[in-house]
Amino acid sequence: MSAATPAAVVPTPAPAPVDAPKYKKVTTKKGDKERKLKKGDTVYVNYTGTLPDGKVFDTNMNKKKVSPLRFKVGTGRVIKGWDEALLTMHVGEKARLTIEAEWAYGKKGTPDGKIPPNTDLTFEIEVVSAD
Repeated sequence: MSAATPAAVVPTPAPAPVDAPKYKKVTTKKGDKERKLKKGDTVYVNYTGTLPDGKVFDTNMNKKKVSPLRFKVGTGRVIKGWDEALLTMHVGEKARLTIEAEWAYGKKGTPDGKIPPNTDLTFEIEVVSAD
């Protein structure tokens, strides 16, 4: 009798986590390491959003008087890519975010047509302050 050969073990890749980040962040200026943002903080940010072709679709930086955008982070008041990325940032930090469509405006785009369906977006963001 011959010994049975064991079945070959084929490694299977681990499934990606359901909520794997759908953004990439490149820090362009480090912030205050003492003041990391947390869910529920009221944040004040300056930003410029661009489409893949480089066209600016929204910014608060080209006005005579810059007024930072104010909202509670991590509460769904902005696109998911912003909420998630900002929770990794510190006050004073600047970053370039590239957000996949799924965590931006998804299959629908924006009602005004400025952002087409299934469009990845890039944002230059500065966390000015937080309460």
